[in-house]
Amino acid sequence: MAGELVRTDGDGDDLGEDLGAGLMRTPKEEAFCRAYGDPESETYSRGTASAAVAGYASPHSAAFKLRQRPQVIERLEEFQVAARAAQGRVLSDLEHVRLLALKDGSAAALSVAARCSELCGKHLAMFAERVMVDEERRREYSDAERAEAARLTRLLLQDEGAVGLGVLPPERQLTAGDPGQEENDDEKL
Repeated sequence: MAGELVRTDGDGDDLGEDLGAGLMRTPKEEAFCRAYGDPESETYSRGTASAAVAGYASPHSAAFKLRQRPQVIERLEEFQVAARAAQGRVLSDLEHVRLLALKDGSAAALSVAARCSELCGKHLAMFAERVMVDEERRREYSDAERAEAARLTRLLLQDEGAVGLGVLPPERQLTAGDPGQEENDDEKL
């Protein structure tokens, strides 16, 4: 078809949605956008995992490149607008329930009003969790304690799949049957 804009994504996919202004979004890009931008997605806001779900062969580099493309940025902004609208509806509903509860005035209704105010405050991050550090109980850790903490951290990250998602570089990954690795970890930290 003469004059039709066709684009490939490097994996041989040449079907794309014409977005006007010379922009097209491929089915893989749309799948990435849905996986990355939809708050109900299991891979919400996780680029590498979203690119893997979308079927990219090299998800880590694909996620980086995809988030640079104007058509992907535009689509992700659409998801953000929809999420903000949903948040606005929820906050509006909470305020409505709070006002009705205050109008009622019973003890149970006042409890409901307080809970509505608390939820709105949590949304605004007014009640941030804080950890107090007691300076008198603070101490320096030995090399052995630091090495054990580093080893446990690596094991936890591997269990969470962080290694597979590219969080740890290959030289920091723990391999089975490599007993000498724990001794050298302090030098790498």
